[in-house]
Order: sequence, then C-alpha cells, then structure tokens
Amino acid sequence: MDERRLRYFLAIVEEGSVTAAASRLHVAQPSLSQSLRSLERELGTELFHRVGRGLQLTSAGHALIGPARQALLAIDAARSAVHEIAEVLAGELAIAALATLAADPLAKMVGRFRRAHPGVTVEIQESERTADAGRLVAEGACELALVHLPVAPTGLIATPLGSQELLFVLPPGGEPDARPLTPAALRSVPLVVTAPGTSTRELLEQAFAAAGVVPRLAVVTTAREAIVPLVLAGAGAALLPAALAREAERRGALVRATRPPLTRPIGLVTRPGPLSPAARAFTALAAPGTGTGGSHRSDGSDGADGSDGSDRATSMPA
Repeated sequence: MDERRLRYFLAIVEEGSVTAAASRLHVAQPSLSQSLRSLERELGTELFHRVGRGLQLTSAGHALIGPARQALLAIDAARSAVHEIAEVLAGELAIAALATLAADPLAKMVGRFRRAHPGVTVEIQESERTADAGRLVAEGACELALVHLPVAPTGLIATPLGSQELLFVLPPGGEPDARPLTPAALRSVPLVVTAPGTSTRELLEQAFAAAGVVPRLAVVTTAREAIVPLVLAGAGAALLPAALAREAERRGALVRATRPPLTRPIGLVTRPGPLSPAARAFTALAAPGTGTGGSHRSDGSDGADGSDGSDRATSMPA
C-alpha cells in the first residue's frame, strides 16, 4: 500500500475536504482526488461517500484510519532508525579481540568510540588465537577484529595500528635492574605461561627457541587474570604486554625489557566490502588518517604468506 496515498487519505479525513487537504499538503486538488480514487480501487471499496460537494467517511474509511496511522508511524520509526544507524547515533558493533589486546589497546579505543557515539552498543568477543578472531570476522559473527598481524584466513582486509611491546615481569623482592633480559638470563627462572597455542605462549617459545634455550615452565594456566597474582605470589616470571606489565609493576612486581625489544604488529581486520557506519567510525578513531591505502589483504599481496604467523617474535640472541 502506497505511503503517499495513506498520508493523503488521512489529510482529507483531518481537514474534512479535498480542497482543504490539498492546500495543507501543497498539492493540486485534481492530483489529490486521483490519489484517493487509486487508493479506493486498490482496496476495492469506497472510503468516502460523495455528498453534494462534500465527503463523508464510509465504514471502510473509518476502519482504515487507525491502521493507516499505525502504518505511517511505523514507516517514520523505520526511517528514524535507519537514519540513526547511518549517522552512528544507534546500533551495535561486534568486535573480536585477542585476550592480550582486549585490555590494551582495545579498551582505550572503545572508550574513545563510546564517547563519540554513546548510542552504539559495542560487543567484544575474546579469542585466544589470531586465526580464531579472523574466522569470527570471515564468518560474519564480528565485523572487526583486533589481532596480531598477519592474519588467517586469507582474504581479510587488515589496517595496521602499530606494534605491541612485551616485557618480562618477575616476582617482587629482587634487586631492581634496568638492564634488558635475554632468554639465556632466564634459563633457570621458572615461568608462568598460558596454554599451548595461545598467542603469548607461542611468542615466548619462539623467542627462547631463537636463542637455543628451553624455557623452564612452572605454572601453565588458562586463566589469564591469574597470571599477575601468580607472579606477585612468587610462582614465577611471565611475559606480558607492556600495559599489563606496568600495572603489575605498580603492584610490586619487577619489570624488565627484552634485548632486543620484543614486539609484534597489531591491526584491525575486516571482510572485503563496505563497512557499517559504526565500523567505519570505529576504524577512523582507531587509526586516524588511515584510508584504504593503509590497509592490505592477508592473501600474500602485501608480502604476508597468509599463515597464522601473528606471533612471530623478534629474534632475541642469548
């Protein structure tokens, strides 16, 4: 049923005549009369009795008033909802993130985004592996993912956001030492690590393997929130992102850098094709000034092999 005809019908009802309705709507009277006749033909019944030069509602006309008003309200609500989404005034945005990136830098990114767009609800889904976060994007469960680069599966679009530094965190009580640590210096130090296959565990193993050192594992945990308390309790040392390491330092842990610095590139990934307004706004806030030229496909065209090499460590000599 045509929206314009319904609006014309209600205007006639409210004004009491075609002439008055035409004047209010700023349309020609013949056009309004023709629209009314078209609506009656569509419904298969008269909506008004023509009484002399006036109009009187029929039973069908009376019955149409309520549904017509409800239909137009629904149309207006739909337009408003779409406008709010398009203008990033409302809606939802699902983001996948590695556990090591959810606290920092994602929390700060989401904070900036929510301050700019308070009507948008953000859902964060945590992943242990870059490939898992990439699959959430590839399958459409999330529109964005914050991961270590490169990312699998191939074909996703990556927007680099810089790099994440990792530091060694040691139990309290030792002598403060500003000198960076190497795997050789940690040869006999018990370590608190996450489960095999997780991003930080793989990064640590790669760094030790590059130096020909076998790490001494003391505690293996799937509970990331327990790592800092375990270090503070003296269970062992741990490798943590710099932001978490500095937080542990404020609680009494000793923090040492690595030699050379141990870093890994991070970025936002999406599926090819247009992004939702909310995702575009989030990407613009996360990577100011980064356009499509700053993005690349994880299909080898940027030099990546498409494998899940997201945790490739900077070589650390013994």
